[in-house]
Amino acid sequence: MMDNKPEECSVCYNDYDDNQLRPRTLPCGHTFCSQCIDNAIENGQLTCPNCRAQHAATAATQFPISYAVEAFVRKLKDIQLTQKKTVPVKKKLHSLVQEQKSSISSLITSCEEVLSQLGEYRGQLGDWKTCHLQLQDRLYALVEQNKSAMKLLELEDTSVVNMTTQGEEGKTQLQAMLGSLDTGNTPQEVYTTIGTADECSMKVEDWLQKCRELFPNVKTVHTSVKVRC
Repeated sequence: MMDNKPEECSVCYNDYDDNQLRPRTLPCGHTFCSQCIDNAIENGQLTCPNCRAQHAATAATQFPISYAVEAFVRKLKDIQLTQKKTVPVKKKLHSLVQEQKSSISSLITSCEEVLSQLGEYRGQLGDWKTCHLQLQDRLYALVEQNKSAMKLLELEDTSVVNMTTQGEEGKTQLQAMLGSLDTGNTPQEVYTTIGTADECSMKVEDWLQKCRELFPNVKTVHTSVKVRC
């Protein structure tokens, strides 16, 4: 199944909205409206209408909202409205600024949610490292396996630290952009600032997507064959 238009759900062909048709992204990367996701769930399983991947699910709300799609839909609607009537330059710039600020605020919220999950995830990693050290003293037969698991956990921990650092930097840049958007004195300065904000937003969106791919569940260590106490 191929997407018909980016602003509409490829299952029901209705435009996304802020209520029952909010866009949500599945772990396989495909996006559909909340209503179609709920309708597709059967016996705790959801089959992606696009790639047929199976996902455990009981409700659409367990899948993250695609803020990028929502921002795109808002921007598209604004463009369509602009095409229907002439808007004074100053008013148009103000609208673009507010739209950009709304998009950035949504991304900051997403950053804070993922950063919180990463912090919890790192705490879990610490617990697992402690557990592995205790096992090393108690079960000699598992010593070599435990050492390998520790190495993988350290690599995972380093990955989390790196992603956390990138997320903090992206969040800081977005917060700085919120302030910069209010300081433009000329249309050219505002357009330039918006362009810079778009670049920052794209980087943060890439980071968010990478976090979802690398750490889809902070309760699970993905690279280690866990040896639990």
